[in-house]
Amino acid sequence: MILNDKHKYLIDLLKGVQNGYDLPEVITEEQYKYIREHKDEDCVLTGFVGFGCSFGGKWFGGYARNKTNTNYALQSKKSLLKDMSTLMNAEFVCQDYLNVILPDDCIIYADPPYNNTTGYGREKFNSDEFWEYARDTSKNHLMLISEQSAPDDFIPIWEKSFTRTLDVNKQNQFKVTEKIFIHKNQYERLNLNDKRATRYNDID
Repeated sequence: MILNDKHKYLIDLLKGVQNGYDLPEVITEEQYKYIREHKDEDCVLTGFVGFGCSFGGKWFGGYARNKTNTNYALQSKKSLLKDMSTLMNAEFVCQDYLNVILPDDCIIYADPPYNNTTGYGREKFNSDEFWEYARDTSKNHLMLISEQSAPDDFIPIWEKSFTRTLDVNKQNQFKVTEKIFIHKNQYERLNLNDKRATRYNDID
């Protein structure tokens, strides 16, 4: 299994856990601020704090807190260790997706930034380039793509609506529909008909 992401600190975190890094169970706001300003002192810890101890899991999107004093560091540690228990033999890669070498006959799950949004940092993600890559890759592999919308030659085989929150006071909320797309040629090759390709809205 190959797991690729362009975010260096995320991959450092996953590799660190894979190699036995002991994640903390408490992170204070002062520690959060220090780590944010000294990211390269401990890249594994930075990855953990930057995502796991930030509001909404957004990269250093503000120190996570609520009125019930939830311990987000402990919560994130438990969740990450649970997820990693099935990924200890995975190969973690930090590359541009265009440069990842794929074995033959892969099943690929891609979760690109939503169209018309930024990528990492201030880099704008090139959605047109991605969909061209998806078309080409789908000729030899089964590629599943998580997005809200796609070009006409990609068909949704699953969708689910959920609510997003942009601020800690939960005042800025909106609904989105996440979908899984495959290219129409794969859809036809797999002989998916309307019954088999039902939008499984009742499946979490």
